[in-house]
Amino acid sequence: MKKSLAIVGLLISLLALTTLQAVAADQVPVMKVGTESVSANDLLYLLTQKAGGNEAMAGMVFSGMSVEDKKGFLTDIADLLLVFQAAQAKGIQLNPAVAAKLRWDAVNTMAQFYVERQAAGWDMSEKAIRSYFEAHRENYAVKEAVHVRHILVESEAEARNLLLSALAGDDFAELAAKSSKDQGSAEKGGDLGWIEKGDTVPVFEQAAFSARKGSFAGPIKSEYGWHVIQVLGKRPAGEGLYEAVKNQVARDLQQSYLEEELARLRKAAPLSIDEKQLAALGQ
Repeated sequence: MKKSLAIVGLLISLLALTTLQAVAADQVPVMKVGTESVSANDLLYLLTQKAGGNEAMAGMVFSGMSVEDKKGFLTDIADLLLVFQAAQAKGIQLNPAVAAKLRWDAVNTMAQFYVERQAAGWDMSEKAIRSYFEAHRENYAVKEAVHVRHILVESEAEARNLLLSALAGDDFAELAAKSSKDQGSAEKGGDLGWIEKGDTVPVFEQAAFSARKGSFAGPIKSEYGWHVIQVLGKRPAGEGLYEAVKNQVARDLQQSYLEEELARLRKAAPLSIDEKQLAALGQ
């Protein structure tokens, strides 16, 4: 049973492609199962999926398989195709949920391959990446930031006692882990990481940016409760260095190419929305 389920998971993409007649008609089939054919390319595709997308590795695996291993592999595929054809005969593909999944799996696959094909023509050279950086320097400027950790509690009295404990030398991370009601940061000793202006509520921001590195601030009251803050580090604003942000610049350049392509596609196929149906959804 476990083996069959694994094969189902491995071959689901092939079945969707077969349904959409994605297998080229002029390929000589290695195997026929009822109305379905399986080509050498199908087998390579399935092994590539099993090898995590590494086609070279799939080829090596295939060449290292004995004839009996290959027959066993084909038998697994044949069994799944038989189940697939039985499902077709029952009209399962007409079930709304199944039809939707088949459609959107196909949409996602086609869209992914289209973007990959377009991306092959994008200029991602060092010169292009650096030129994009120079044209968008303001996007990569380093903003002023502080590295802080905090303890969040319900009352001012509790916050004041915790502040006194920290000032007396008690370990701040242990105090946060034990007392803070902000569970997300409490698990990290109260650490919120680096925050920039605008990342948090004004009263917390003002206290954090005003305090010296290594010092404490509080108790501070916000809409969430009472905070005790420790400033672990401070970073001044400055220009972003190309080498430090190069990977992000490359991703942004790719995104800009994609946006250009989407703009072209949108122009070719205007969007139309039925406002009445949209408003009625969920009612």
